[in-house]
Amino acid sequence: MHKNLSITEKEKIKIYINEALVFNKKHNIFTRANKDEVFEKDILDCIPLIEKINPKSKILDLGSGGGFPGIVLAILRPDCEIHLLEKSQKKCYFLNKTKDVLGLPNIKVLKHTITKSNKLESYSIITARAFSSTEKILSLTEKNLKKDGKYLLLKGRIEKIEEEMTAINTNNYKYEIIELDNKKYERHIVMIKKNE
Repeated sequence: MHKNLSITEKEKIKIYINEALVFNKKHNIFTRANKDEVFEKDILDCIPLIEKINPKSKILDLGSGGGFPGIVLAILRPDCEIHLLEKSQKKCYFLNKTKDVLGLPNIKVLKHTITKSNKLESYSIITARAFSSTEKILSLTEKNLKKDGKYLLLKGRIEKIEEEMTAINTNNYKYEIIELDNKKYERHIVMIKKNE
């Protein structure tokens, strides 16, 4: 397990991985073979986001799916309010069930398909992993990001990210691509803020 996690956090993450794999057998919410694979590909991918989140942030996780990164953030940042946006009924059921099993009162599951004219609140952080292109995320949630807020997007290969970034209006946004320390997979956080 990750060296900086407390015993309680490690325990909750273990239960979460277990819940996800059991649910996955019937409902196929992601493609993972075993606990180690979920830990290596999913949990370790989400943990570095923690360092980029201020205390008591209000966070929106787009297309939360199996709960990455939303549930991981909720476990590791109980001071933050985290809204998990998901359009699939069965994934929402899983997210709500996991919220109850792990005792995470800081989670709110929103069953919605996001559109530009959404009625969602505004957030200090908007995050997503394998949800959509960066440009589409910015376009759909432009009015949902607080003035001093930021996007924290989990992405893969640098070539693909750089290609996506050519579509971003740099008059409106500034971004930073942060390489994650992952020995097996090429992973990055793309941090985007609105220009003043």
